[in-house]
Amino acid sequence: MNEKERLLKVLRNEEVDRPPVICPGGMMNAAVTDILLNIDKNHNCDCDSMVKAAKLVNEEIGFENYGVPFCMTVEAEPLGIELSFGDKTVEPRVTKYNENELEEIIKSYNIKPLMDKRMPVVIEAIKKLKNDNVPVIGNITGPISTATSIVDPLKLIKMFRREPELAYKFIEYVNEYSIDYAKEMIKAGADVIAISDPTATGEILGKKNFEKFAYPMYRKFLDEMHKVNTPVIIHICGDSKNIIESLDDLNIDAVSFDSRVNMRDARLKIKNNLMGNVSTQLLHQGDKERIIRVTENCIASGVNIVSPACGLSMATPKENLKIMTSYVKGRSN
Repeated sequence: MNEKERLLKVLRNEEVDRPPVICPGGMMNAAVTDILLNIDKNHNCDCDSMVKAAKLVNEEIGFENYGVPFCMTVEAEPLGIELSFGDKTVEPRVTKYNENELEEIIKSYNIKPLMDKRMPVVIEAIKKLKNDNVPVIGNITGPISTATSIVDPLKLIKMFRREPELAYKFIEYVNEYSIDYAKEMIKAGADVIAISDPTATGEILGKKNFEKFAYPMYRKFLDEMHKVNTPVIIHICGDSKNIIESLDDLNIDAVSFDSRVNMRDARLKIKNNLMGNVSTQLLHQGDKERIIRVTENCIASGVNIVSPACGLSMATPKENLKIMTSYVKGRSN
């Protein structure tokens, strides 16, 4: 079976010859500096460079997908913030938040994914990447993380206690236009949607706030994606043990965990497909034998899809990543 068939079969809970090995993009970006050396324009902004980088991640590293974009700032960009667009060594980042009140932001911006900032660039890249053999993953930044990229995170998190109704309304507003953006990705040819929401970790929100502010957003997002028959991967950072039961209650096609989560324990607690969770620090600086051992342990722990545990350092050598992908692929021989 080809790479697309394998990943989609896993996400449909069908039998495969071995786990897929992927790196979706977005927060989990494998367009490391080694990959970008021969790309002239900024792969975060220029469509053809974005397409080329996505293909090189597949061809030179061996990850079994194409995935765009390569950052977590696209959804927040149209909302009156300032950005640095990154380069071959640094990922894009917010340099100035929108300082207006939440209600004013909601009233001021009517996001149109086919028109606003880099969203159309990503959608066009997906159209160019669409194919029959390699799955195309459209990356969405989760609603909590996008909301805390638009306004100061401390301001929003304080509002969870002081003004919970307004905070909820703002996150819901973000979630709604993110759903519209994801639907345009699917129309363009995305086979899978991957959500990364690092701010939604149980370490930051706690179980109560996760269930109040993140859970209903994910449920709505998942319902809308499943209406158009598109599987969804959700990645949560950090130690997620206090929200695993909540995640298990959602109809997620695969849950991706950071390396701080013991996958054997997670396998006992969650019925959904598991993705992960080879340490990114190990992939950055580890030796071949240890990378193979940890990858092997992930598979033995019940992981259905092998991937890096979280966001990779841009300085990660592509040869280290190839050790992981080659080992997984060798299991089908």
